[in-house]
Amino acid sequence: MPGTDHQLGQFDSFNLTPDPQVLVALTRTPLQPLDALCELIDNSLDSFHAADIAGRPIASPTVLVELPRSSEVARGAGRVLIRDNGPGLDKDAAERSIRAGYTSNNPFDTLGLFGMGFNIATGKIGRITEFTTAQRGDDQAIRVRIDLDHLVRTGDYLVPFEFVQKPEGFEQGTEIEIRSWWPDGDTNAGFVARLSKYSLNMIRRELGRRYATVLRGKNVRILVNGEPCPAYEHCVWSDTRFVERQGWGKIPAVFRFDEVIGNQKRCAKCGAVMTDIETSCPRCESSRIRTVEQRVRGWVGIQRFDDATEYGVDLVRNGRAIRVAEKSAFFEWVDELRKSTKDYPIDQPYGRIVGEVELNHVPVDFMKQDFQRSSPEWLAAMSYLRGDSSLQPNQPGAETNASPVFKLYQGYRRVRRPGFQDMYMGYWSVESDSPKRISRDEEKALLERFRNRDMGYYDDSEWWKHVEKAEQRPLPSMTICATCQNQCLESDEVCVVCGNVLLPKPCINPDCSQVLPLSATTCDACGLDQEPVVVDPWRCGVCGTTNDPELSTCKTCNKPRGAENPLDRDVLMANAHKDDELSIVDCSVGLISGEKAPLPSIDVYVTDARLINMQGEALPALVFRGESISIFLDLEHAIYRSTGTSPENIVASEAAAYLYAANQSLAGAHKFAGQFSQADLEWRVLLERWGARIEDSPESVKAEALGFFDALRESMPALLADVAEDIATELAESERGEWIDRALARGLELNAVAELQSSGKYLGHVAESTCAGIFSAYPERFFDGGFWSKAYSLEGSGLPMKNIEHAQHIIVGQYSNCLADAALYLTYIEPHPILTSRARSAIRFLTMGRA
Repeated sequence: MPGTDHQLGQFDSFNLTPDPQVLVALTRTPLQPLDALCELIDNSLDSFHAADIAGRPIASPTVLVELPRSSEVARGAGRVLIRDNGPGLDKDAAERSIRAGYTSNNPFDTLGLFGMGFNIATGKIGRITEFTTAQRGDDQAIRVRIDLDHLVRTGDYLVPFEFVQKPEGFEQGTEIEIRSWWPDGDTNAGFVARLSKYSLNMIRRELGRRYATVLRGKNVRILVNGEPCPAYEHCVWSDTRFVERQGWGKIPAVFRFDEVIGNQKRCAKCGAVMTDIETSCPRCESSRIRTVEQRVRGWVGIQRFDDATEYGVDLVRNGRAIRVAEKSAFFEWVDELRKSTKDYPIDQPYGRIVGEVELNHVPVDFMKQDFQRSSPEWLAAMSYLRGDSSLQPNQPGAETNASPVFKLYQGYRRVRRPGFQDMYMGYWSVESDSPKRISRDEEKALLERFRNRDMGYYDDSEWWKHVEKAEQRPLPSMTICATCQNQCLESDEVCVVCGNVLLPKPCINPDCSQVLPLSATTCDACGLDQEPVVVDPWRCGVCGTTNDPELSTCKTCNKPRGAENPLDRDVLMANAHKDDELSIVDCSVGLISGEKAPLPSIDVYVTDARLINMQGEALPALVFRGESISIFLDLEHAIYRSTGTSPENIVASEAAAYLYAANQSLAGAHKFAGQFSQADLEWRVLLERWGARIEDSPESVKAEALGFFDALRESMPALLADVAEDIATELAESERGEWIDRALARGLELNAVAELQSSGKYLGHVAESTCAGIFSAYPERFFDGGFWSKAYSLEGSGLPMKNIEHAQHIIVGQYSNCLADAALYLTYIEPHPILTSRARSAIRFLTMGRA
């Protein structure tokens, strides 16, 4: 080339050290404030682990975190400091550790060990970082000051270090101090302000969740501004608890595992995967080789309560939860055609499958926000944990799925019935003569006591009492007659055996000593009327009318003196149960204007008694309005049966009325003329609060139908034990083939299948259409407390047999038609919406009045 003295073939070199602007650009990497804090804590935990590997474990490993107050950050003051008492670093190790792009020589046992994550995390928080490290026995510490503004001005990466006196009380370890917050206008402006606005207790709880395994198992302490982070604990049922499912047997509430699912030959220097025949790394040529176990360790189980968000599996790598409450990896299935199916929860909005799983061998992305989900290590781990099929048992491939999550799903996929059947807390409702779940408020109280580690609540013994209560149909209260020891009902005023007065009152005549039953109106001894003479006017408790003293009934409403107002809120509360599924808490609804309008708390109660007004008319609901709204529903009202109106419609209507009144400006706005209406608001409330339930998707209806038939099949072996052999011989060839195929698909051997037929347990495997046919042949087995509590035999009713048979014919017809509709619906591939709605109604009818 003209003007040069270079010779052809002469070699020289380019300086590829990047411009310092590149380091600043790294700080623009998207990262949440708590994740940046975790990046720095990871380095401390890695140093403890390195000390363990070197055979010099730290006696009391501790990470101290100091965070600035919001007021300090606002005036540009304060600092973020992370200090540990790990082994510390020498000069060479310290230089490598803060170099952008540096990777540890041990990529398998650590979370990060400085490098790229260190530069990004410190640089996002502030512009100046001081890094101080010292080893035990050293007289001095090494301190490096990284000033990003200075690096950009000078144009190189040279950063000075110095030897300084060890800080007081700093025998060994590493300290990182960050200050000089980014100014307004910069991409990172306000980053540390967001961190400082979190409450310290919230930060401690979050760190306690992310580092729960090391805080619990390795005696590590993390202190934030002097207070320790408590290790998070899942509130799960004991390992000894279980449910029983037909075809599956006992399914425990917790599955624990520690399995090596494979081994990999890897380069010990760069981590590259090597084949069995390779003796040196094809990437870096290192001959240092390591065998890495693909170990999956941890547990999955059932939370004692269900929740709309608080469920899922924590996925941990080397002590830090990379994914907290992971859901999609476990509860969504993507088939070969990339069609995604939501497996759980699908017929109710709440989940309770949780877990904590260590995947130390699975690679993560460079900022440790997620695992590399396309890696073979991830795919193998998911295959072990949740299987290679949908969790729904009727989907392709499910018959060979034996994973822990799949088994949990079969036992606990929904809460249909509180009590032992679905392992959920409840009480026996006298109104419906069936178990009902306890309220969310009671669950919160139980959980608070678990968090406080109260005896009986930290373990599950007190929780289990609520499961047992759901099975306990209350017996009439009894009392013992003191005279003859006869058992009497608590409401009996007089013993029916000896005539002893059990609920006494004295005669109002002061000269008479006779003891009378409470309801006595006259005294048999002196003949005096026991109703006291009222000389003052009295106010009716029902309608509020003031009546003359001589009147015994109200002149307006004709109710007796002293009668309680059945529509009084306190009276209603004594005869009602709160329904969390219908109540609305912390809900905002989108308006036609695009704004979000908050709703007040709406507490919904289902009454045991009818809501009757002064005119003797039944009311579908009663509403009390104030700062919050209380709604009492009478689900026996004809509106719910005759018009198809749901309780959700009633609640949404009241919520819509509130929103309409609170946003009247929209009603008069010209651009929204005619569009702002209570009807539209009601629909918006329904979608916001119950969208998943009111939209009858084929998937959710099919799931509900399958759940119902599972329960029906589960009860049939006991209900039909003496006629099971007769039924088996009457089944068509196709029906017999169906139940045998189902049993084999669940992993049963042929000899076990033959045993099922002789024992009658084959009934737990018959097809849905077969269930409908068996019911039609033996309906009397399923009523009167068999499967449904509905009366069928009507013995002793005094009705003519002709009328009884006619009533039974109608009952069987209703249930047979609904069973046929539900069974047929499961055969449709893409059912019409009308068929979906019909099937949903059939299933709702069939699930009412379960015994």
